[in-house]
Amino acid sequence: MLLANNTKGILFIISAVFCFSIMNGVTRHLSETYNVITLNMFRYWFFALTIILLSSKSRGNIIKISNSKKKYLQIFRGSLLAIQMCFAHYCFLKLGLIETSAILAIGPLFVTALAIIFLNERVNFSRLIAIGLGFFGILIILRPGLSVFDPMSYVALACALAYASYQILTRFISSYDGAGTSFFYTGIAGAVILSLVGPFFYVNVNGYDWILILSIAILGTSAHFFIIKAYQLSQASSLQPFNYLPIVFNSFIGIIFFGEVIEVPVLIGSLIIIFAGLYTLKVK
Repeated sequence: MLLANNTKGILFIISAVFCFSIMNGVTRHLSETYNVITLNMFRYWFFALTIILLSSKSRGNIIKISNSKKKYLQIFRGSLLAIQMCFAHYCFLKLGLIETSAILAIGPLFVTALAIIFLNERVNFSRLIAIGLGFFGILIILRPGLSVFDPMSYVALACALAYASYQILTRFISSYDGAGTSFFYTGIAGAVILSLVGPFFYVNVNGYDWILILSIAILGTSAHFFIIKAYQLSQASSLQPFNYLPIVFNSFIGIIFFGEVIEVPVLIGSLIIIFAGLYTLKVK
């Protein structure tokens, strides 16, 4: 039974990554015409509406689910994720799916480093070596000081750090609030913060594009649901290696639909980061 649950959890996390990757590809296409803030605003409206409908049908009611012991931190956490996703999608447009995904892959190592600093998690020499190796991989991808370097790479790196901070906050808050409450604030806070800004960037949407916008909303919401199911069924350690699949999925989408090319430094740096991340998990 345990093995069956673990297999189901892995299938759910792969499904989540796949949904996010397709969402990123469609958003990359739409962002050539529409502002990424507006696109994410529409997506979060759908996300928030889904959460409200599900919360109203679950045990208790919305008031109970929204009752957080760390409300302001929850609001900050949800807002941080929404803002991070806007900048990440802008990087997908400017840098491409492949290079942005390669830089974002440093995220799990950022999580490890931040957990040591802020959550007082155990540190040993092997983990420090793995973190250092991961940052060496990032240097290979970024190639600072060379003519091919794009300053937008720093924005992608900041997105990786922001998402890692979101994960650290999620871990910290889990000691005070349940998963349902955290999920509630993820959607609601993001919808509110983007609604304050998104309308200023709105342009008329073509009829067919509304279908694509609805698709990214459904894909994003489904991915969040799949992640919750995955962590309900499997241990986090068994799921972490699959968090590197976005590099694979996004690379295929970038090559097939946007004519992107995997540069040798990006490939080498990505492999180093993945190896360092998997090694970090092994030595925990």
